[in-house]
Amino acid sequence: MFVHTLTVRFRDLDALNHVNNSVYLTYLEEARIAYMTDRQVNSLAVPEQGTILAHCEIDYRRPAALGDRLRVELAVGVIRFSSFEFTYRVLRDRDNALIAQARTVQVCYNYRLGTPIRIPSAWIPVLQADQAGV
Repeated sequence: MFVHTLTVRFRDLDALNHVNNSVYLTYLEEARIAYMTDRQVNSLAVPEQGTILAHCEIDYRRPAALGDRLRVELAVGVIRFSSFEFTYRVLRDRDNALIAQARTVQVCYNYRLGTPIRIPSAWIPVLQADQAGV
């Protein structure tokens, strides 16, 4: 499992003073990019071997507020021919409260050709090493 931490900023809040539901997409993206950078998967410098977000689902459990330190736990889910899943748990550090759960599907993509591609063979053992009990 990979863990990314962040602190809720003023700009993340809505009129009700809690994190707006759309901001969680950014939190997931930050965790996903941090994971891919750390694991050297999906180099932005190689457009022939990228990923594109194909699906996202989020279940909101509790509100998060200004200054909350959040932990985004990311694990790899199902790995297919040209796509793979990430699963996420967003937890508040101070009380370990579950704030949100999510799942995304990334499709491997050649940005030069504009078409899906097979998962690069070098990525498969990296993804498998972080795979949750699927």
